[in-house]
Amino acid sequence: MNTDVKANALPKSAVKKTDKKAAKKEKTVVEPTFESIYNAMCRKAYHAKFPSVFIATQITLKGSLECRPLYVKVEDKVAEVAPYEYNNASFYIDADTDVFAQVLNGKKSFYEALAEGFIELNGDPKKAVLLIKALF
Repeated sequence: MNTDVKANALPKSAVKKTDKKAAKKEKTVVEPTFESIYNAMCRKAYHAKFPSVFIATQITLKGSLECRPLYVKVEDKVAEVAPYEYNNASFYIDADTDVFAQVLNGKKSFYEALAEGFIELNGDPKKAVLLIKALF
């Protein structure tokens, strides 16, 4: 009996549902490390839809790390994420590393972390809201 024929005989919808379930199971867990958070921000920025306004933010991770920065810059609806400081950003985010990882994992909302003081924003509030809505 040819097993290839059986696999190809499955309806396409059944195959797609199986692929989606597998993708959800393989969801990457963001660890409270710089590399893990940086990679998660890259993935988020790649999938987000941004406004056409120029926005740049520097995110400084504090707590269990040695205050390491990364930035997200949006220009012409395209985001760039890099592991460096960004001078003259539209606004700055200072975040506790552990809590920011929870936000990226969907365990805590960005706004909840902001209200609790684990995340601080400084700079242009309008641009901050635009970027936060697109990413979180």
